[in-house]
Amino acid sequence: MTEIIIAIIGSGALSAAVSAIVAAVINHAKRKHGVAAGTQVLLYDRIKFLGKHYIADGEIAAEDLEDIIEMHRVYHDELAGNGYLDTLMEQVKKLPIKA
Repeated sequence: MTEIIIAIIGSGALSAAVSAIVAAVINHAKRKHGVAAGTQVLLYDRIKFLGKHYIADGEIAAEDLEDIIEMHRVYHDELAGNGYLDTLMEQVKKLPIKA
């Protein structure tokens, strides 16, 4: 009988430990997703702001073009951004380069 009680107590402790580990993994995944989602939103806003700025100026410096292209690549490819900025980026890429 003692063995049965020990087995029941032991299985409860194991179950609690497994539940705690699963909860920790889920919380970590949620935080990681939150950071990625926040980064995606910030990059979207920054690319849109800069793209409109360069289009309004009618030109762009070469290093600024490289930077915004890299930001868009990370937003689009690494963070699975949608295609909302593609049209804006095509306009930016057509701008004359500042001398």
